[in-house]
Amino acid sequence: MGEASVKKIIWSTTIRTALFLCVALVVPALAFQSGLKGANPYHVISISADIASMLTGYVLLLGLYVDRQKNGLNAHYLNGLIISTYMAAFADAIAWIVQDEPDFIITNYVINTVYYISLITGAIFFWKYTLTYLKVKNRRIYLANILVNIFYAISLLLIFLNLKFGFYFTVDSNGTYIRSPWNELSMVYSLCLIFLSLIVVVVERKQLKPLQIFAFFVYASGPLIASGLTITAFGLSLNPSSAMLSILLMYCALNVTQGVSKVVADKEISIASSIQENVLPKVFPYLPERKEFDIYAVMKPAKDVGGDFYDFFMVDDNHLALVIADVSGKGIPAALFMMNSRTLIKNRVMAGDRLSDILEDVNNQLCEGNVADLFVTLWIGIIELSTGKGVAVNAGHEHPLLKRANGQYEFVIYHHDLAVALFEGQTFKERDFQLYPGDSIFVYTDGVTEAINDEDELFTKERLASVLNDKPNSSPKESIQNVLEAIHSFAKDVEQFDDITMLAMTYYGS
Repeated sequence: MGEASVKKIIWSTTIRTALFLCVALVVPALAFQSGLKGANPYHVISISADIASMLTGYVLLLGLYVDRQKNGLNAHYLNGLIISTYMAAFADAIAWIVQDEPDFIITNYVINTVYYISLITGAIFFWKYTLTYLKVKNRRIYLANILVNIFYAISLLLIFLNLKFGFYFTVDSNGTYIRSPWNELSMVYSLCLIFLSLIVVVVERKQLKPLQIFAFFVYASGPLIASGLTITAFGLSLNPSSAMLSILLMYCALNVTQGVSKVVADKEISIASSIQENVLPKVFPYLPERKEFDIYAVMKPAKDVGGDFYDFFMVDDNHLALVIADVSGKGIPAALFMMNSRTLIKNRVMAGDRLSDILEDVNNQLCEGNVADLFVTLWIGIIELSTGKGVAVNAGHEHPLLKRANGQYEFVIYHHDLAVALFEGQTFKERDFQLYPGDSIFVYTDGVTEAINDEDELFTKERLASVLNDKPNSSPKESIQNVLEAIHSFAKDVEQFDDITMLAMTYYGS
């Protein structure tokens, strides 16, 4: 994490802390001003529970923000659920404090309106949180979402119309909040949405563990029980506090199960990363006793494991093979496909054959059982060390760069073949080239030229050539390090989104 990201977290956390503490302090301040001596005991219980739930909500929000694993829509909806419940608790506390206060009639109307809005908003956030957590997407859910949004708009309209018609509640001239006979209808939308969310949980229960299912039902049952108490005992309002406690239990339960799964997944990814790292040649200098060439390569995956790979090996005592490739996709699937591709290519090259025939055979093998529809772009060259004669095939890969002795790096541009593993029966065309002592080859993947900065600008091929030509006589290792430094300086704190792989070779001749 970059310095700018750390500063952003610190400032955001500080601002959140200040705002929520200011809001929370309004409650005891108003309570002190109006005085709670002789107050209804139910009011005191409700206000105390609301203050406790606000503090719980703040801790939850802070934990959710610090938890960098929680991101995307699911985290946003959980954020919304906590904030709407926090606002319900805040509004509920203020409402009981200004109850029976003639000087706070308008405040009573406004704060109760905020309370009713917060309840239905919390319900819709719970619905959307459930859907994104379970990753449910189908036509019925799409239609249900439309209806949920329509009825949310209707429920909001009714809450605002209540200010004129008073069919949910009114506040009399003494500042007393009075429920209307139709008050229970205000809970219909929230209760229906909670039941609908539970139906989705039951239908999709195969995705969940028992503890996760229990967590969703705990959230639903808490507010339901509290609603029953609210209806039977006027002044005892535990909906926000029970909802916040339920959110806390749900968050903990879901986090525990996700945490266990993540530990297992992280361990598997770590093992895969270690295997991948040890598969690629990384001992430099390579064959230091061979004076005909100098070679260096690097692969920096965007994730813990990558889909790019490079390879170099002696085919026999006089031929050196160079390979660089980029598998479509990222993560574990791409890494597995990468390792399979590398093994097939190396085995076939070592067995000896024309390069075009080798790739035709590898292509057909990779097409078999390619259920993930992955493919690999690659450049492969075989160089005769005694003469500098080479043959190469470019299967949909980036244009290589060639530098003549004491010259400049220039792109070698010609028509590419299709990438490997796209279609069975593909053919590949060989192209001959000649290296002279002092010549250098530089090949790379598109993660180099498509690195982006904070202004969404690409690193580009032109910038790559410019960096190489700033110090054209650098060794292969120095050339790659110069490019890595240039990419880092260009991208700064922008997260790497694609694997970065480079291979450089200088030919000295025999």
